[in-house]
Amino acid sequence: MARCYIVGECEVRPDERRVLAGGQPAVLGARAFDLLMCLIEHRDRVVTKDELMKLVWPGSVVEENNLTVHVSALRKLLGAQAVATVPGRGYRFSMEVRESRTDTLTATQHAAMTGTPDSAPATTTAPGETALPLPDKPSIAVLPLVNLGGDSEQDYFIDGITEDIITELSRFRSLFVIARNSTFCYKGKAIDVRTIAKELGVRYVVEGSIRRAANRIRVAAQLIDALTGAQLWAEKYDRALEDLFAVQEELTQSIVAAVAPQIESFEFQKVRSVRAANLNAYELAMRARDSATRADDREAEATSHDEALRLATEAVAIDPGCGAALGTIAYLHWRQVWAGAAASVAGTVEAGLAAARRAIAIDGGDHVAHVWKGMLLLFSGQHAAGLADLRRAHELNPNDALTLSLLGQYVAGAGDSMAGIQYATDALRLSPRDALRWSFLNSLAWAHFCAGDYAKAADAAQQAIGEAPKFYPPHLCLVVSRVGLGETDLATAAFRALSDLAPQTVAARLAGRWNYSDPGLVRRATSFLRIAAGLEGPSAAKA
Repeated sequence: MARCYIVGECEVRPDERRVLAGGQPAVLGARAFDLLMCLIEHRDRVVTKDELMKLVWPGSVVEENNLTVHVSALRKLLGAQAVATVPGRGYRFSMEVRESRTDTLTATQHAAMTGTPDSAPATTTAPGETALPLPDKPSIAVLPLVNLGGDSEQDYFIDGITEDIITELSRFRSLFVIARNSTFCYKGKAIDVRTIAKELGVRYVVEGSIRRAANRIRVAAQLIDALTGAQLWAEKYDRALEDLFAVQEELTQSIVAAVAPQIESFEFQKVRSVRAANLNAYELAMRARDSATRADDREAEATSHDEALRLATEAVAIDPGCGAALGTIAYLHWRQVWAGAAASVAGTVEAGLAAARRAIAIDGGDHVAHVWKGMLLLFSGQHAAGLADLRRAHELNPNDALTLSLLGQYVAGAGDSMAGIQYATDALRLSPRDALRWSFLNSLAWAHFCAGDYAKAADAAQQAIGEAPKFYPPHLCLVVSRVGLGETDLATAAFRALSDLAPQTVAARLAGRWNYSDPGLVRRATSFLRIAAGLEGPSAAKA
């Protein structure tokens, strides 16, 4: 008789090094099995990450991402709550474990059940599966760009771009990015990306090529869903080679800024089709974020704020260390304050800040948590601290266009309108096809308004309204910009539309409650809005 652990509907058989799920052999890698045994045998306490690394990979130096991948595999097999993350400490096995005894299978019996030779366990994977388990969050491998020019002296430049793309994508904490050493082992090899994805355990692959002709260079890149082989995004970049390092930096930034939003958009599409009962912590956070983002544009089918907050809170209950969920909670609280829908502004701000600070405590490099912490501080009147967090978010991830656009708007609102306009313009240049382009245009509109360029402010506001008609901030900017241009009748008509769209915000702004630190700007915006509302005469604009 051999040992056997009963965990939920699974049998864990240490002597046979396998797991049965519903009586059938489950696919689980050797390292994942070792991790499972460590957690089961130390289930009476929290096991630190360092301990697990030493026990599962004795004598080896491995990245922490490897541990995360195998924890994810165990959660998919046993259930999302099987392995609890204890922030700042490690992991704990949280399921009930019953010990039993069972007959040991011979090698021949094991082979008969699994359909593999006596000498080796099953290693093949079915179509659509990966040899390594997929992490909870989107996983991506950047393959070495192919040198189509044939000049080996250009390899250092081409490899440098690939390495930079890997590094910059790693700044997005929402992505699991395979390290450079693992992807460069495929350099110069003609292997199908689906095979590579299975070997690396990733969902997405970036591949591309570089061709140089005289003093010009062409880079072609594409993003592939490696499980289906479908191309999700492709682009070509032509550049003059005047400054090699400047070109390398620009190409890297352009590709990264395009790839990250594409992955997020595709993940949103996937998570919408999954039943809520089957979602893990990260997927719940994604669904909450997707619902709230779509609600910004007031789509008819958008889930309510309360539903989005419920999903994000449920994600944190499953995994207390889920930074994506905590960032989403901070965002949702900011959104309540932003929309003027918070029953208690102070209480809502504090709840949002608590979630953002907790996310930052778990991962200080989480730029998203810094963004929403900064926005909450700005909306509670703590302008200097809020701007500091926005700047920190931009330092952590200069490739995130949303961060850059928000920084532009509020730098302009603090009195440096020229710098604000540049930031907002750079955001649009950085991600010209972004799904949030309407938000970037809104930031640019307000930056121009801060500078007193009402024609450009009105133009950017109208573009934003054209892309997101129910998003009210550009409507507000259009109203005050029309007054600045002396178009009082048009401003009044725009004010009526704004009042129907966001009555609570209109009341707050008429009372002088804005989120900018420049007092002169606040007085000007309030006066212009009051003129559009008919509460002051047009002559007040000159004053």
